[in-house]
Amino acid sequence: MYCHVCGTKSSSGDSTCRKCRTKLKDSSSTDVQIRAETAVGLESGAGNAVNQLSRQQQPAPKKSNTAQGRAFTWIIPLLLAAVMGALLTYYYKQEMGINAEVKSLHQQAEQAALEGKYNEALQLLDTALVKRPNYNALVQDRQITAKAFNLMNQLNEASTSLKTGKLSAGDKTLQAVAKVLNEREEPVFTKVRATLNNRKVTLAVLKVKKEIDSLTTVGALAEKLDNVSKLKGKEVEAVKKQIVDKLAGISYKQAEQQVKKKDFTAALQTVDQGLSYAPEDDKLTAYRERVLSEKKAFEKAEAERIQLAEQQAAEEELKNRTAAVSIVNVEATLDMYGDLYISGSIVNNATRPISSVTVMVDIYGTDGTYLGQTYVDVYPSWLDVGEEGFFETYYYGVYQEAEVSVVNATWYLE
Repeated sequence: MYCHVCGTKSSSGDSTCRKCRTKLKDSSSTDVQIRAETAVGLESGAGNAVNQLSRQQQPAPKKSNTAQGRAFTWIIPLLLAAVMGALLTYYYKQEMGINAEVKSLHQQAEQAALEGKYNEALQLLDTALVKRPNYNALVQDRQITAKAFNLMNQLNEASTSLKTGKLSAGDKTLQAVAKVLNEREEPVFTKVRATLNNRKVTLAVLKVKKEIDSLTTVGALAEKLDNVSKLKGKEVEAVKKQIVDKLAGISYKQAEQQVKKKDFTAALQTVDQGLSYAPEDDKLTAYRERVLSEKKAFEKAEAERIQLAEQQAAEEELKNRTAAVSIVNVEATLDMYGDLYISGSIVNNATRPISSVTVMVDIYGTDGTYLGQTYVDVYPSWLDVGEEGFFETYYYGVYQEAEVSVVNATWYLE
């Protein structure tokens, strides 16, 4: 049975509509009433035709109303069913449209999150959650994306710390993010990991840059260069160039000092070491040519100096052996006994000390007659370069004025 007012389906025992509470028409009782009235008409006799006809005609309208009621009763449910079907179809299509929109938003959010656009992904997920707040996949993805977004913000804060020289604070933040990422395997964290690696490189580069100023040797700088070369990125290339430039500068200055000391071999080694790290450094390359030129000039001058020194040494040696002693003065005095007192002095003209000097004196008369010869030892026995020595002796039995001269001398070179 269906309610003739609202069309709600009811059970056969219901007297009122469950929905609108309208009293339901009982078709069975109507049929009984019709049958009873018909029976009464038949019992009143055929003689009263008018009354009989009247009685027979009275139920007829009732049957017509009942038929119309029955037709109306069936039409309303059908209409309601059609309306409900249309509503359900509309509702279904609307829900399917929302599902499709939510699915599209979800996919867009996923793509944005994989590309590291976490803020955009969160906005898309929030829009989808407004339409489907109980969709578990959306809720979980938003939680994961929010975690990635938070970690990325921490990395940005670390970057700010590094740029402002707060290396310790930046390092601490990077370690905290790395600890969280060790427990995450979702693809959405790929961009976070890449950013973390970049920040680690930045930290390593900044630490090296901070140490560069305190490094003053080629070896120390070369070690830092080797460490930095293991890293990758634009910042690495910049700090590598800075190290190479300073390394080349130190090599240049160190080589200059070695050249001043005439240590050209060491200077070339220093320059070559610098060029091994900075092969394109024009200043260092040009200075190497200069070192070679000065080395060649020095070696030539040195060869000439050695030759001159050898010549001078030979001359000095000849002088030391043949002309180390020069006579300052020599005198001869005849005493009252006829003996000749001879005295004089010499100077050491050698380039080395001499010792045990002995002079040989010839004696002549005033008329040029050769009277004799004597040897005299010089005192002190050891004479330094330029020092004066003295000698004196007697030549007996001359009995006349005489002239003396030193004709020879002997000595030992120290």
